[in-house]
Amino acid sequence: MDSSSVILVSGANGFLGTWIVRQLLEEGYSVRAAVRTMERGAYLKELFKSHGERLEIVAVGDLTEVNAFSDAVKDVYGIIHTASPVTIVADDPEELIRPAVKGVTGILESARDHGTRVRRIVITSSCAAVLDTAYQAVTVSEDNWNDQRVKECQILGHQATGLSKYSASKTLSEQAAWKFVEVNQERILWDLTTIVPPYIFGPIIHDVKTPDSLKSSSQLFYNAVVHNDFAGVPPDKEPSHGWVDVRDVAGAHIRALETPSAGGHRIIVSGGSWVWQDFINTALTLPRSIYIPHPAVTGPGEVKERLITFCTEKQARILNLKLRSMEETVRDILVDYAKRGWYP
Repeated sequence: MDSSSVILVSGANGFLGTWIVRQLLEEGYSVRAAVRTMERGAYLKELFKSHGERLEIVAVGDLTEVNAFSDAVKDVYGIIHTASPVTIVADDPEELIRPAVKGVTGILESARDHGTRVRRIVITSSCAAVLDTAYQAVTVSEDNWNDQRVKECQILGHQATGLSKYSASKTLSEQAAWKFVEVNQERILWDLTTIVPPYIFGPIIHDVKTPDSLKSSSQLFYNAVVHNDFAGVPPDKEPSHGWVDVRDVAGAHIRALETPSAGGHRIIVSGGSWVWQDFINTALTLPRSIYIPHPAVTGPGEVKERLITFCTEKQARILNLKLRSMEETVRDILVDYAKRGWYP
């Protein structure tokens, strides 16, 4: 895909979406940034004002509405779809599942019917669609699906855990995307790649005024590393999942757009396995000018287990990604906090 191409990015004002927009603009692409309202796009326009007319803001309203993206997909050559619920707070599982599935199928329908120039669509999935919890050491790959969480939501409904509801939404929305491509193969001129990251961490460039406004993994990191608050889980054992830097996930989406052989693939992008103690231990190696430990942290702690390992063969073979170290990510987050006056 030529770097002068126009790329549509949904969820463009989010934690990941803003980094994708930035990297696309820096690489010379023109970007059509889709947000719910024009007010949400004003921050992006100011943030990237040096790129002038190469950034266009479009409001798409409710992502679940039919034809929400019908105008936005016109005359773009690639689509990166990041917009999806990221909360695990919901009573009815359908509060998460419906907008996630509808948002995915809606943009694919618009690309099929109105995106005559589209050649590649990249969708942000999640390792929650692969596996979110393990009770013994396990290695999983793109061949695995988190169907157990879907079954839990079907059986337990409102009583299912928040994590089950979130994981089910990510599983079903990604499966819906692949099913759409299969059913519409003769009607589409584009192919699909899904990027499948675990917990995403990194410095923030989207519109966040205070730490209280942080969401998802960013909020968890702030609470854990700054306040020694691990949301009730043992830091030497949990969450025992994967992690990745937001800047690397953004780059993975762009490489997936540009790499012909990425079409038709799920690609896990993970920097490795971790528990909270890994982040604390890493922060403790940094100069005191960057990290001042919480009073309860007296020194490095033992890591008892890391249970889930994600196979990253595809990220290396297809996308040729070289990811940031945990030290770089933790350092850059803490430096960002200091610049914002959030820490120490």
